Amino acid sequence: MLHRSDDPWHVRQSRLDLHHPAAAASVLTLSNGYLGVRAVPERPGHGLGPGTLLATVYEEVPHTYAERAYADPAVDEVLVPVVDAWALGWSVDGDPVDAAPGDDDPGAGPGPAGDRHHDDRVLDLRRGVLDREQRWTAPSTGATVVLSTRRLVPLTRRGVVATRWRVRAESDVTLTARPVPGCGHAGAPPAHEPGVRTLTCRHDPEGSAVHQRAERSGHEVVVRTAHEVTADEGARPRWSTDDPAGAVLAVDLRAGQAVEVVVLAAYAGGTDAGALHTRADAELRGARLAGWSGLRHEQEAELAGIWARGDVQVEGDDELQRAARYALLQVVQAAAQADGAGIRAKGLAGTGYHGHTFWDSECFVLPVLDHVLPRAAADHLRWRHATLPAARARAAELGLPGVTFPWRTISGRECSGYWPAGTAAYHVNAGVGCAAARHVAATGDAVFDRDVAVDLLVPTARLWAGRGHHTPEGFRIDGVTGPDEYTAVVDNNTYTNLVARENLRAAADACERHPDVATRLGVTATERAEWRRAADRMLVPYSAELGVTEQHEGFTRHAPWDFGAAENTRYPLQEHHPFVELYRRQVTKQADLVLALHVAGDDIPVEQKRRDFAYYEAITVRDSSLSAPAQAVVAAEVGHPDLAYAYARECALIDLSDLRASTAEGLHVAALAGAWTGLVVGLGGLRQRGDAVRLAPRLPRRLTRIAFTVLQAGARVEVDVRHDVVAYRLLSGEEARLDHHGEPVHLTTAAPEQERPQPPLEQHPSPPQPPHRHPVFDET
Repeated sequence: MLHRSDDPWHVRQSRLDLHHPAAAASVLTLSNGYLGVRAVPERPGHGLGPGTLLATVYEEVPHTYAERAYADPAVDEVLVPVVDAWALGWSVDGDPVDAAPGDDDPGAGPGPAGDRHHDDRVLDLRRGVLDREQRWTAPSTGATVVLSTRRLVPLTRRGVVATRWRVRAESDVTLTARPVPGCGHAGAPPAHEPGVRTLTCRHDPEGSAVHQRAERSGHEVVVRTAHEVTADEGARPRWSTDDPAGAVLAVDLRAGQAVEVVVLAAYAGGTDAGALHTRADAELRGARLAGWSGLRHEQEAELAGIWARGDVQVEGDDELQRAARYALLQVVQAAAQADGAGIRAKGLAGTGYHGHTFWDSECFVLPVLDHVLPRAAADHLRWRHATLPAARARAAELGLPGVTFPWRTISGRECSGYWPAGTAAYHVNAGVGCAAARHVAATGDAVFDRDVAVDLLVPTARLWAGRGHHTPEGFRIDGVTGPDEYTAVVDNNTYTNLVARENLRAAADACERHPDVATRLGVTATERAEWRRAADRMLVPYSAELGVTEQHEGFTRHAPWDFGAAENTRYPLQEHHPFVELYRRQVTKQADLVLALHVAGDDIPVEQKRRDFAYYEAITVRDSSLSAPAQAVVAAEVGHPDLAYAYARECALIDLSDLRASTAEGLHVAALAGAWTGLVVGLGGLRQRGDAVRLAPRLPRRLTRIAFTVLQAGARVEVDVRHDVVAYRLLSGEEARLDHHGEPVHLTTAAPEQERPQPPLEQHPSPPQPPHRHPVFDET
């Protein structure tokens, strides 16, 4: 069943504004963080990139350096596609159905093509399924069929993809279907192209069995599938095993008759082949026991809870409403089953960034998951916990105490071959530690606190204590790279220093909560006191002359970037200018100091934030998709709700409109998370520290209402924001205590709803952006 194009719960392919058909394959991805299925055609050679990705199947590629240096990572890790075991190739009266969506498919091969009367794909956001319907006429006989598919990748099952195919004949036809021979041959992939080699491949009437291996990494995938066939009365499906490529399903249909085939595929990836066979068999048995109907109901129930916790209702901008829901679904799909694998920057919607995990996950994605799907946030941090041995080894290699988590990785070891942005970006470590502390504060999970958070906080605190040093003016952390990649290896990057301060304090607090764990880790009272002293004396560079906080020590004394020169406004700047030139100028790729104001700026007065935001807004060219989320939050906080709305809108639509012309490589998961953050933390003004929940909501001129839910000490509250009034409603729990623009709000079961007027908004002119770098959807 297809849906209206204006439905806020559905994304239709024909309505997408994309640069390339491969981008649609990314946008319509179904995933769960362990298994990802892109919306590619079912036939081989479609030219639209990988079809199926498994988080634990990657290949190792040696790094090549013109001049190798000490501690350079030896290998890169590259996510590689695996067999599309869910696919079926259909033929009508012997003519293969052209499965490529759209008429401009670059992978279309030679030979007569059928007449595709219509072909549409719709992603159902509420239910997490992808529907496709095409009406197709065979060129040789003129017979016409309507082929409908519905696919889901369960959020509650690790390695399963289920597809239901239904073909209805409009005239008498003979249909055949075969598993697409995408297993490949027994030879290894070309040396220049990392991939998997097929060890065994079998297609029987009962299902398929495939075993593949990435040779250098030793990571393997085992897949089992099952076929369930039903047909209308009088139609008799039959399997043939005469074809050397495997079993073929055939059925004769009269006009009006239909056949239905459900393909259940179970994937297991790792290094222990025996265990993989066992896991894949178990996954398939469970999927078959649930059946198509059971899997669908599981998916709907899981998403019903997610939407109840995370949906943001938007009135006044229908496109933003749909895009915000799409963004949240893709964030959940990138994380729901990422236990043991980590959340990837592109999700499992493509192989961009080689499929790596970055600091994006802890800084941008986990704050959303803490509210919407806290189990997934905890699972990601448990994965970081499991990589502690690699992080300790890396720190020892660099001559540092504690741990050093990688800038980019799949397995937990450093993969970045560019050390100024990679090795020197020590803020990654505070990101991990602070994310663990934030999760405990948001959920109150004492078991996670004791078993995981303390183990992450202590070694990261030890890193900061050893990486920095005391001077008369304060505690310094020199020779680091902050979030902005257009500056590198600087002294006292403000973002790094502020998150390190939070990390140090959180570690000391955690050790005091769990003295037994602290003893096991060898933490003494003297060490805790040193952490607090370093935090209290943390240096934050400031320009008294300009009245602004410096991005790093001496930043405001750098030469300005000449935006008046045409050659200096060709973006992204890194593709037109050498890094060595960018490093010495006042120009930033992405929010850095502004990100610090967002994540670690509670003690900074709003007037100071307003001056800082204006200064850095004018020099931030936003060549990174990680910029807009922080800019949205701080813009709202300092009195620019229209600008905050524009940034939040850009986050929500970054992939639906392929704003960076790179969606074909996968989704921008951190920016998509920024849509929820921009709306809830930015326009909603949500600030949460432990059980203390403060809200200072503001609406931009374009919107008439936003509504969302927040958690407070186990209670769930709806926040309904309009221009003149905000309504607070207790949805669950006995009571909730909130703060509305500094005024207390106390909700109880006896008085579950209260309204508060919106105070007048101080008018402040929005600061300018660099030439041609205003928010893409800024309609002001």
